[in-house]
Amino acid sequence: MTNKINYLKHFFKVLIWPIIFLVGQFLLVLLFSLYFNINEFNTIKTNNSDGQDITETFNNYVKTTDYSNKLSEFINSNMLLITIITFIIFIIIFKHYYKKYQINYNQKISFKTIMLLILIGTCINTSYNIIMSNVNSIYNFTNAYDKIEVNILISIICTGILGPILEEFLFRGIIFNKFKNFNKQMTSILLTSFVFAFCHSTFIQILYAFCLSFILIYVYDKYKTIKAPIIVHITSNIVNIFICLLIMKNIYILNITLLIISIIVLFIINQKLIKKDLSHNS
Repeated sequence: MTNKINYLKHFFKVLIWPIIFLVGQFLLVLLFSLYFNINEFNTIKTNNSDGQDITETFNNYVKTTDYSNKLSEFINSNMLLITIITFIIFIIIFKHYYKKYQINYNQKISFKTIMLLILIGTCINTSYNIIMSNVNSIYNFTNAYDKIEVNILISIICTGILGPILEEFLFRGIIFNKFKNFNKQMTSILLTSFVFAFCHSTFIQILYAFCLSFILIYVYDKYKTIKAPIIVHITSNIVNIFICLLIMKNIYILNITLLIISIIVLFIINQKLIKKDLSHNS
């Protein structure tokens, strides 16, 4: 009984990290929302010429669709700033706590390895999205492949670069290493992957994050550097932006060709790299 209680204590101590990260992001968005509300309140106050109760007018305004649309537009237009502030705050914290694990994960990686990691990230994301988009065309379960307008540059910076760097320091750098302190290797991989997956919002993201986490941990352990999963993760997220835009164009032959190429490349990598490592370890 005591061992189970101690295990749960260790487990929840690890879970504090993603909770702090998510709460921190939420509070930052909340601060920007508060700033927006103050400006809107002052605008109503300035334009109030008929002597109505300003607080009541503002409360009624908050319930309107116009307010929701304006707030959403304001947050989206400031997403780059929000992401940069989040990155600066948490990268300092994560790198500080990662130092004690960095001793064992401080190897350099060659240019050849970097190209391989980029190839892995590209093929995993391409094959996953093309398969899921075809499944979605048969049984609609997500709007991820609907036609939407995105700012490609901001998406690349926020979700393509800064987000993956933070997430790798948090999930592979801190959480995975902390789980290893009181779990076997495979249990630590599974727990890290579950936590990483459930920190995403939609089903399609959760499923992909769970699968991707195994690859990220694999390259992290194989190449003994946090740079390895960062490269795969960044590549995957940037490719995701463009492959989704491509899927929206419904160019069937091109999509199938990319899927076949991606699967063949992943098969070759699996045969030459992963299976070789597994047989060597056994």
